[in-house]
Amino acid sequence: MIAEVLRDVLTGPSTGNLTRRIERELAARGLRADAKGAGRQESERCGRCGGLRDERDHESNSDRVCRCGGREGRLLSYLDSVDPSCRMVLGTIDASEPTVSAALEAARGIVAGRRGRGMLLMGPPGRGKTHLVVGLGRALVEGERDAGYYNAVRLVSRVQDTYGEHGGAGETRRAIVESVASHEVVLLDDLGKEHASPNVESIIYELFDALHAARVTLVVATNVPATRDGGYWGPTLSERYDEAVRSRLRAMCGRFVVKGEDRRREVWDW
Repeated sequence: MIAEVLRDVLTGPSTGNLTRRIERELAARGLRADAKGAGRQESERCGRCGGLRDERDHESNSDRVCRCGGREGRLLSYLDSVDPSCRMVLGTIDASEPTVSAALEAARGIVAGRRGRGMLLMGPPGRGKTHLVVGLGRALVEGERDAGYYNAVRLVSRVQDTYGEHGGAGETRRAIVESVASHEVVLLDDLGKEHASPNVESIIYELFDALHAARVTLVVATNVPATRDGGYWGPTLSERYDEAVRSRLRAMCGRFVVKGEDRRREVWDW
């Protein structure tokens, strides 16, 4: 638009002050010409998150870029990859076990907007934690809530893929973390399955710090217990993550220890 104005003014009759001619032409096209920049229009913003729609505007503006485009489709594709038959919904959860019933009630509170605090779902494999997380994700989609589902192992790998000259397809570590933390609700499955290393610990800290700062409603599922008991001999939460991560996790989430029988074993028994 500005280029067209300059072309028309410069190729037209050379009468009068050049600056005033440019100002008149801008005004005729509904644009402003002031000391802050001739013809600059207000940057377009997303109606949902308020972020800048054009990523180029981010270069001259400290506000975050909108990442809402295609979010619902991405969330559903992730949920479908975990649950292709679409059977993992809140209504199909067996809530006969009291600990499962309590977690289900809290999840429904998040969907309804009654509960702002997140959930830390703990327990051995096969107790329904992933079912609850995926079902919560589907319910949030139905309620048109902004949510993201992430597997901790794949998320860490995605960040690590950005390293190197040709990594990440243009993504950066910071951009990925900021994108995750820009959701209203974040569903993080299989925390503790990621490989333990100083680099991974740094990624996990940066992620939880961003989630905490953004006041995200966080729902985490993990097989890692708080204390070593029963037949578990791996590292506990206090051994796996430092106090900085655990402090943020405690602040964001209430703890739900899910008990009961291994439902996967029931499916495979014959």
